[in-house]
Amino acid sequence: MPHHATAGSFLGGSDTLWFVLLTIAAVAGVAWSLSQKLSLLLAGRKDVELGRWNERLRGVLVFFLGQRRMFLEPLPGIMHALIFWGFLVFSIRSVSMVVEGLTRGWELPFLHTPVGHAYLLTKDVFAVLVLIGIAIATWRRLVTRPERLEYSADAWVILGLISALMVSDVVADGARIGGGAPGPWAWTPVSAVVGGWFAGTSVGALRTLYAAAWWVHLGALYVFANYLPYSKHFHVYTSLPNVLLRPLGEPGRLAKMDLENIEEASALGAGKVTDLTWKQLLDLYTCTECGRCTVVCPTTITKKPLIPRNLTISLRDHLNASAGEILRAPGEARGTPTRELAGDVIDPEVVWACTTCRWCEESCPLFISYVDRIVEMRRHLVLEKADFPAEAEPAFRGMEVNGNPWQLSGETRGDWAKGLGVPLASEGGDFEVLFWVGCAGSYDDAGKRTSQALVKLLQAAGVRLAMLGAEERCTGDAARRLGNEYLFQVLAAANVETLNSRGVKKIVTNCPHCFNTLAHEYPDFAGNYKVVHGTQFVAELVASGRLKLTAELRRDLTYHDPCYLGRTNREYDAPRRILEAIPGLALKEAPLSREKAMCCGAGGGRMWLEEKLGDRINQTRVRQLQESGANDVAVACPFCAVMVGNAQKELGIEGAQTVDVITLAAQALGEDSSQPTADGRRPKVDS
Repeated sequence: MPHHATAGSFLGGSDTLWFVLLTIAAVAGVAWSLSQKLSLLLAGRKDVELGRWNERLRGVLVFFLGQRRMFLEPLPGIMHALIFWGFLVFSIRSVSMVVEGLTRGWELPFLHTPVGHAYLLTKDVFAVLVLIGIAIATWRRLVTRPERLEYSADAWVILGLISALMVSDVVADGARIGGGAPGPWAWTPVSAVVGGWFAGTSVGALRTLYAAAWWVHLGALYVFANYLPYSKHFHVYTSLPNVLLRPLGEPGRLAKMDLENIEEASALGAGKVTDLTWKQLLDLYTCTECGRCTVVCPTTITKKPLIPRNLTISLRDHLNASAGEILRAPGEARGTPTRELAGDVIDPEVVWACTTCRWCEESCPLFISYVDRIVEMRRHLVLEKADFPAEAEPAFRGMEVNGNPWQLSGETRGDWAKGLGVPLASEGGDFEVLFWVGCAGSYDDAGKRTSQALVKLLQAAGVRLAMLGAEERCTGDAARRLGNEYLFQVLAAANVETLNSRGVKKIVTNCPHCFNTLAHEYPDFAGNYKVVHGTQFVAELVASGRLKLTAELRRDLTYHDPCYLGRTNREYDAPRRILEAIPGLALKEAPLSREKAMCCGAGGGRMWLEEKLGDRINQTRVRQLQESGANDVAVACPFCAVMVGNAQKELGIEGAQTVDVITLAAQALGEDSSQPTADGRRPKVDS
């Protein structure tokens, strides 16, 4: 008969004191390390928007526990999920082994219940699944070696420690089973197999084996817990709070600077790492260095110096290196690092390269943000140092003096609409919707054609519209994203005053950048309007039957998703619904489309800057679009129209055309679809 023993007696008790001392040391080490990191986080700015806790908790279930964003890449997602879920399952087992060591006789009280049986089965299965996940990770690092991964010894340390936790647990339970210890071992199939290997081994030897496995397990656990704060895997601690405290505002909205109390600010924008918010600093500690952001970033793809992961790592390393300057003696005020972010820590070329397309943020499984940090550094360079690319100066001056970055007369802003019968809002007539034309729609030739096309469509549907004409000024989108927050706020205040004085309630615009700014950033300046993109409005009119697209357009084309309409504002379907409603038109999707569409290169104010480094983003994007099998490209953004059209010419793609979705819809109206204007004439559209 085998000797029966409880879990506690199987472990023995001669070394309880040593284990107590080891546990105290391990806990104290973790507490000290985390307190240092927390102190560094608290050195950041405090203006972080919280609230909406029900939504935050749902996000924890979906994105933290459910790991949903991890599965954007199936194999790595499965690998990480197996390891992560197994780690959660084993946390209960590890805590029970700690208590067992402190009491020498304790075991989980629910093990002999159905819940306990289910847990034991789950734990045993996950021991194998985690080891499978580690095997996949090992294969990827030794054999397939994806370019996006960082190949450091740190990863091997972590994988080794996790493997030790899994193997030691199975061996410990196997020793107990082999020694005849009582328990519901029918629910531990993997451990039971291991226990069978020990058949015939003496109870004394199995007790020794159990104790050894127990010490290995908890030794690995304590090393793991204390190693994490100094590892790239610190996200094991920070990922839960980072997902819980993720930004919940509109993705394209930037925070408003309090310029009225500017004398109270330590700096304009982010000059030092402590000028970032504590949440932005938490982002730095949450980066797993997985490289998902680098795979999709248009600047990284086109060999420019901005690599999102490297930016985060550089800032994190700088924060750690500045701990001595920031964390002073107890009772003393926190210090400020001496090194500037842009210049000393980050190359300014990195700061100015970003197109603010947000693909890096969408691809990050832990909701790390990049655009806000980059814009904060740009703000510091522009407002504090007047240090920005020379090409931005004419655009700034044009927006300030003429209300548009082209530096053209503001008085001619409405000339594109001559003869179309579009009333001015200042004339006091009754209108359903204000057409916000935007700078490109007012001055750029292709943009003007799109503006005329939208007017034709709205008039054909009997929509009463008006425009501001010379009263309209640039929304300031490019100024804000280039860091000139002061200019943006001047433009925003002037536009909001005009819109409110004209009683505007609903706005339609063809420019996704204007759309985003008016809808999500003007509310900070008392500008609250219902804002729709032109494709959204037209798609609704078509769906309701107010517009009928009957003229056949026989052509094949693909569609390029604008970042500020697609990823930033989640509108992918409206432009496609319009294209699909046009007779004879064949839409061919590019492999990289919708959520995966790459930026054209114009966002983030880059429309006004020279592209001097690496490959041209617009040319790279056009090559991607050609993979659809169509040379013609439909767009829904005037900036995209310029960038894609230019790339087609630069690449010498014979006969290729770039045309706005709205323009195509106007062509499909046919000859007799226009409603007469106020003077009885039908508007003519250059389409």
